[in-house]
Amino acid sequence: MIDFDGVGLAWETGRAALEDVSFSLPGGSFTFLTGHSGAGKSSLLRLVARLERPTSGSIHVGGIDYADLKPRQEPAIRRQMGVVFQDNRLLDDRNVFDNVALPLIIGGYRLEDIRIRVGAALDKVGLGTHAASLPAVLSGGERQRVGIARAVVARPRLLLADEPTGNLDPGISADILDLLLQFNTSGVTVVFATHDTALLEAFDFPRLTLAGGRVVDAPTASDPRRRTRR
Repeated sequence: MIDFDGVGLAWETGRAALEDVSFSLPGGSFTFLTGHSGAGKSSLLRLVARLERPTSGSIHVGGIDYADLKPRQEPAIRRQMGVVFQDNRLLDDRNVFDNVALPLIIGGYRLEDIRIRVGAALDKVGLGTHAASLPAVLSGGERQRVGIARAVVARPRLLLADEPTGNLDPGISADILDLLLQFNTSGVTVVFATHDTALLEAFDFPRLTLAGGRVVDAPTASDPRRRTRR
């Protein structure tokens, strides 16, 4: 599903965010992307989401060589992905339904399809009765669930979670991870970026670990597909 070969990313200042990064994650996998703050986790996810361009190396996602992508093809690629952010990035002047519906509206879905998909996504994250609520009245955990519903409403093949539990209590963090695992069980590939040691110690999943913009540990083809709490 995701293949990096010798990928580098440097900013205009010359500082390297990533250097010679190589790894392969199979479709349907659940992987922790770990490393200290500033290790390059967000940069790596932005490359996968095609929000940044590598300065060296090659990236393949879903069998597609990013080097061959034309600008007009990129929106279709992004529609195959869902992204969950640490700060959830909700629109505070829109209700929960409208926040979740946004990717579908941008994608040109029919109104009836939007209603069905948003309702199903909110039910899946346990917020079916909150469609008319504004984000301001929700708890931190509920806001993050809205962000997850928005990320999966278009039924993506790949879900990228960038420190989605960074601002949450440990119990709620575990609930969020369990929710993402449910989507993984249905076949969605999940990359979960975190440096939350409690989660890393509690859940036994393959890890892709970065330090100073380089890979220091990566899953191998022989790694078992683990789904258990330690």
